[in-house]
Amino acid sequence: MECVLIALVCMMVGVTAHHLGLTEEAAKIVSKIAECPKCCTFWISLFVLTIKGCDFFVSVAISLFVAYMSFYFGLMLVVLQKLYDWIWEIINR
Repeated sequence: MECVLIALVCMMVGVTAHHLGLTEEAAKIVSKIAECPKCCTFWISLFVLTIKGCDFFVSVAISLFVAYMSFYFGLMLVVLQKLYDWIWEIINR
């Protein structure tokens, strides 16, 4: 019975949020976050660390650090892609 009550409350909150236009605004914000690898890394890390029970301030600090490190990880992926393309061109000559 508790699950049905929770589902009904979620339904009411969801419909009300949509009616007020909150879901569209939330989607715009999430879209902006998704466009940036550093932002995406920060928010995903913060969310997961918070859910796992880490101290909030430690989670923020770690999330900032890994967001910064994501820039270098992205550069590494670009370099590996260039290496792959170079090897592929050599093999297919």
